[in-house]
Amino acid sequence: MGARRTVEGVESVYEAAQKWVACALRADDSLFTPGQPIWTMQWLEELRERFVDRPDEGEGTFYQKLRRHLAGSPPEVYQLMGEVLYVHFLIVWRGGMSGENKKNRIEEILGWRAPVSTIPNDLVAGLTPGIANLGAGVARWRPYYVASVIEFV
Repeated sequence: MGARRTVEGVESVYEAAQKWVACALRADDSLFTPGQPIWTMQWLEELRERFVDRPDEGEGTFYQKLRRHLAGSPPEVYQLMGEVLYVHFLIVWRGGMSGENKKNRIEEILGWRAPVSTIPNDLVAGLTPGIANLGAGVARWRPYYVASVIEFV
């Protein structure tokens, strides 16, 4: 096996990624609230229009800008963004951002207006190890990394 599987806890990343493929990519379902259609074309198109198509070059952190992007969105779009960020954070190595910080950031976004406010316990473990060191610019380039998840789907 490759070195990426030797990091402690990395299997939880792969389990979470498999759940994302099964729920979101194959069924348009939700990672956080199974049975609720979140990864649908309707919500993806709305999120893409608000986040990808309207870059915010103004002042503020990623999260301040994101809040402006999502303002006025239906609750499903807030949840979808939380789940998109979850997928992005599965990749980010723990040396770049702790699992607890990842969890807190996602739950902050969910708290803005999503119908759910926490990440299910079975998915939290996947946030800790991460699998790639995206470098010192990970925070600076976060909008592009997150947009790439939206575009991929």
